[in-house]
Order: sequence, then C-alpha cells, then structure tokens
Amino acid sequence: MPERLYNAAREIAISPAELQTLLAAAPDAAFEMVAKVARELIAAPIAAVNLIEGDRFWVKAGYGMPKQPLPRAEAFCDVTVDSDAPLVVDDATTDPRFRSLAVVTAADPVRFYAGVPLHVTDRVRQVTEAVGTLCIMDVIPRSLPPGALAVLRQLGDILEKVIEAEVATAGAVAIARTAAEQSLQLRRHDLTFRQAERLARIGSWWFSLETDETLWSEGMYRIYELPANTALSVDEAIGFFSGISRPDLAALVEKTTQTGEPFTLELDFVTAKGNQRRVRSIAHVEFEEGRATGVSGVMQDITEHWLLEEKLRRSADTDSLTGIANRSAFNRALSEAIDRARSTQAPFALMLIDLDEFKGINDTHGHVVGDDMLRAVGARLRDPMLAGSLAARLGGDEFALIVTDPALHADLPGVAGRLLEQLRQPVETAAGVLPISATIGYARFEDCPETARGFIHCADKALYEAKRERRGSARGYRTFGRRSSDEPAG
Repeated sequence: MPERLYNAAREIAISPAELQTLLAAAPDAAFEMVAKVARELIAAPIAAVNLIEGDRFWVKAGYGMPKQPLPRAEAFCDVTVDSDAPLVVDDATTDPRFRSLAVVTAADPVRFYAGVPLHVTDRVRQVTEAVGTLCIMDVIPRSLPPGALAVLRQLGDILEKVIEAEVATAGAVAIARTAAEQSLQLRRHDLTFRQAERLARIGSWWFSLETDETLWSEGMYRIYELPANTALSVDEAIGFFSGISRPDLAALVEKTTQTGEPFTLELDFVTAKGNQRRVRSIAHVEFEEGRATGVSGVMQDITEHWLLEEKLRRSADTDSLTGIANRSAFNRALSEAIDRARSTQAPFALMLIDLDEFKGINDTHGHVVGDDMLRAVGARLRDPMLAGSLAARLGGDEFALIVTDPALHADLPGVAGRLLEQLRQPVETAAGVLPISATIGYARFEDCPETARGFIHCADKALYEAKRERRGSARGYRTFGRRSSDEPAG
C-alpha cells in the first residue's frame, strides 16, 4: 500500500480497500479524457494525471509520455503537491529548482510545465490532502495563454470529483460518467467557439510583453490568410497593417496600462495573399503582481460592413445625377476649409457657376436632355486641371467649386477663363449635340467676412454682376464698392 497516500487517506478516513480499488484499477476513461482535453485545449504535446505512490509518482492517464513511475525528487509535480498550489514553469532551464532534473537535461528535454494539485476530501470532516496532479508539458519554452490556467483548474476539479467518487461510494460509475460528460462539454464549447469565430470573422490573440511570444486562435490565421500555426513575430504581424508601428502600439499599451481601459484600433489591412481588408481590434493589458506582462484581444474582419458604410457615406454626400458632391457635402467641406484658413492662413477661393439658359433647354428638349447636360458639367468640373478642387451641385443648374490649391488661387481669373472654355464645349445628348455655356462668380476668402454665409454672399454677388454684364463670363468679387484686381474673364 503506498505509504504517503495511505497516510493521507487514513487522515481523512478513506479505507485501505477503497484506496486499493483506486490504485489497482486500469486507467479510467474520465482520467484519459480529461488529460486529452487538457492537451488539446491548451495545445500542449504532453498531458498527464499523476498520483503519489510513496516516494514516486505513477501515471494514472497520460498522452505524449511513457507511463512509468518517476521518483518524486525528479518530478515537477512534487513541488506542485508540496506547495498545494498551481505551478507554471515557462522555461525549466532558467529555474534553479528544475534545471538539473533528468527530464530537463535529457536528449528530448521538458522545458515547459503547468500543473494543478488533485485532492481527496472528506467533506464531513472538511479535511483535504493533495494526492496527485493534472499537468501539461512541452519540449519548448512557452507561456500559458490567457485563461488556460483557469481551464486546467476546472479540469482538475472534474478529476477530484472522479477520485472522490471512486473512493467514496458505490456511485462511482455515475459520477465518473458525469465527469466525462463535463469533459466532452468542454470540447463542445471549444468547437462552438471556433464556429463562432468563423461566423463572426473574428480571431483572438495574445502576446507577451516580456518575451514577445505570440499565440493566435484559428480565426487569426483566417483573417491574415496564413496557414495555421505560421510563426510570426509581433513586428511581422504589425507589418500587415497601415497606419501603425511598434512604437505606436507601445504607446497604446502604456496608456492602457496607466488607465486600465482597453484600447480599440480600426485600420486598413493587407492579407498575406494581398487582399485589402478593414479590421477592428479590441485589446487589454494583463497584469501579474502589478506588472504588465501581456496584451490580449480580439480582431474582427469588418471589411464588408466598412465598405457598406463607405458606400452609404458616399451616397449621402454625392449628387446622384452628376456624381459630384451634393449641397450637404459642400456645406461641410466649406466649413472645414474656413476652419483651416482661420488656423493656418491657407488661402482658398469659392466659385459659383450657373448654366446659361438651362430652363430653355429643359422646356425645349425635356428633362432627359437636361440631365445629359448636367452630367456633362459634373464630369468637366472633375477635370484634372482643377487640382483636386471640390466640385458640388447645389441644386438645379447651380454648381460650386472650392479651390484650395495655392497655384490655382493665385490665378483665379485664368482658372475661371479656362473653366468657361471647358464648359462651352457642346454636349452629346439624347437630342443630338447641343451648345452650352455658363457664368462664373468667384471670391477669395481673405476678401470676405469670415463666415460661410458671408463668403457665399461675396461669390454670389460676383456671379450676379457677371450675369448682369454678360452671360458666359466670369467676375471676381468687388469689395467695398471698388472693383477687385481681377479682370473680367470670358
């Protein structure tokens, strides 16, 4: 009879016969299943349930290791049992307690260990003794992913129920079946999570601030369009994004370390296959003993949703007939330009454009032909010669141009003249080729009141003057009763 376990059992009033049944039984399905679940959920090559037998441990159930007894002095599990607390060893070669163990110095050495103690409990007398461990191991140094230790504890709780059932009552079979069902439920939960990742186009990730080690779920590899388990450093992973660098990420981590609040990023992203994506990532910093040790989060591919939003935004800001900005977008752009001019003194100008005799075209040829004319004007207002000026249809046959390019601003009469020439070109319509012309009034922001309303009034006054003198021409704004330096154009 194993002395240590027998003594522990005697302390908590478990009979030798019950202990003999426990130790002599073949590996139980529940133990095997929990060890397998632990191995798969935490992605470790080795998992075992070890029980104490005198001065050694023997393997009740295990995967990835020989099922032979191991002296307690040569076992990580001895520290787990003696401390009666979970033990995690990221790299045994750096830990003086374990670096000389045979399993660490062997040809195929163990480097990583995580284990939780297993107990036998007399619930009547409230006495508990550690009698073994549930552990996972790996041949390479690593860290537990977020939540993994909690999973290991939960699986240990299941095993303790199995042990208690086997040594306590004749109802051991029923309780073992319940434990097996709980183990299977864990696997089902994992499968459900993977399916949810796929449906929601999300992935979860974690990286160590101390070692730069990264862990990804399957969903992350799908978003990146990389083969599963591809090894990437943090810098390599960041390299797929536009608009963020490692220092930027470090600043975010520092901020959330101080505030405790998670951070959210929404960025453009290019996959390993060169596909353009839009992704959102929400992350938080993890702490151990007040020290920031890692960052974990969730990333979601929001490309379809973002493209739909962009389309809706463009639709809301675009005149459906001409394809240029509508009045709402014009008002917003003008306000933004005024704000920039106030803060930076950047010069800009406003041109108002009215088509000549457009009502007669509609009355004579109908609205279909009128629409052809308006579409042509919209296309001409997007001409590259306007150097990115914002063109907008304000309504009917009224158009506007916000001119922000310094070179164009310096030669507004010339710009107006060239634009008039463009707008005089005949248009191919449903009724054939028809003539067209326009009249332009323009104003410089620096010559007008510093409000949108006042600025528009200046340009509108210049347009009225141009129409009064000669349609098909352009005029600059007259300030305070004197003509501006702009000569008539057209």
